[in-house]
Amino acid sequence: MRRIRAAISGILLSLSLGTGAAADNAIVTVGRDYALPPRPSPQPIIIVRDAPPPPLIDVTLPHEVYRSPFRLSVGPSGVTTGRGLGMGLGLGADFGTGTVGARLAAMWLRGEPQGSSLQMPASGSRMGQYTAELVVDLHKGGPVHPMFGLGFGLVHIAKNDASGDAVIGTARLGLEYALGIEDADVRLGLSVLGAMPGVSDRELTDLRAYGMVNASIAIGF
Repeated sequence: MRRIRAAISGILLSLSLGTGAAADNAIVTVGRDYALPPRPSPQPIIIVRDAPPPPLIDVTLPHEVYRSPFRLSVGPSGVTTGRGLGMGLGLGADFGTGTVGARLAAMWLRGEPQGSSLQMPASGSRMGQYTAELVVDLHKGGPVHPMFGLGFGLVHIAKNDASGDAVIGTARLGLEYALGIEDADVRLGLSVLGAMPGVSDRELTDLRAYGMVNASIAIGF
């Protein structure tokens, strides 16, 4: 019995010593004198502000008066060979927006008054004129347009007992004023035209140079 107690006591003592050794090996002592890692210095905060926008420059171009490539005109006309003034109606069609353009025109007029003369005026009792012109606009950029045209055409003159035709050459000076409407080319015009007959029927042998005046309103879209 004593031997058994002695053996148990020896085992317990051995276990006690082993546990103490293990505990001693697990203890790690850290000293208090150690240096803390340096704190990073605060980075400066950089604020980037947008540069102020450059001042606005007004580049608005001056308003250009609308110019239509096709215009129709109508207005009163007159013809004279030096003996009076025969009145009638004139129509025209103008083409182009640049310096050089073209024009087709027609006029229907009464002849100059005969008065007490027994001789029929060279312009007859009725007159019709049909012309084509090459037109130069001498100031296309503004509202005022001085015009110069050269052309040719045909004139038909009716007299009391006969009628005839003649080929004519024409020269015209005109002045047009554009009203400046935003979406329509509206112009008031005044022109004078000189005509020189060429080849003609024998009924018009007395026809010489004559002049015409015309006032008109032209509308283009």
